[in-house]
Amino acid sequence: MAGPVRKMSEVMLKMAEHILRKSAEDTSDEAAHAALFFANIAWNECVGIDNPRNHHRKIWETFEASNPSFWNELKSNNTDALIDDLVRYKQAHYPEDRRRILICGMMPNGNIRVEWLPTAAPGVDPKWELQLYGLVRTGDQPGAIRFLRKTRGLSRNEAMKQVAAVATGLGIK
Repeated sequence: MAGPVRKMSEVMLKMAEHILRKSAEDTSDEAAHAALFFANIAWNECVGIDNPRNHHRKIWETFEASNPSFWNELKSNNTDALIDDLVRYKQAHYPEDRRRILICGMMPNGNIRVEWLPTAAPGVDPKWELQLYGLVRTGDQPGAIRFLRKTRGLSRNEAMKQVAAVATGLGIK
């Protein structure tokens, strides 16, 4: 990655604001959260973490249930168009940045928190690795162990060691 590394929270704020009609400070919580959520989806799509977009529908439906008019605060109510716009934005402004977003959200104080992983090592499936880290990050160590045993054929002890190493890398005890 050429040049200085920007804080992911700043990058995500810029991307979210790109699809808001007004500044983030002048929007509802639902619109701000949705814009940040769509920015997260677009970013990860650009770095090889692509899930079917409808897979995320329940999340933005939660925002909609809380405030149906939040769509008026976004540039469009077409989620695919919003995400496509954000993909183009990421490619234009951060083409060399291949970090993968593990967690992205807004804190109660309004700050954006992003946990990310560096670019996947050559030969490592970024989607597979993100799933493993996600299981560990959310506290599902048994699920992470099962995932490793199933996808890598590891013994239970080997899988436990690898999960412990991932947890240590994430700063989880």
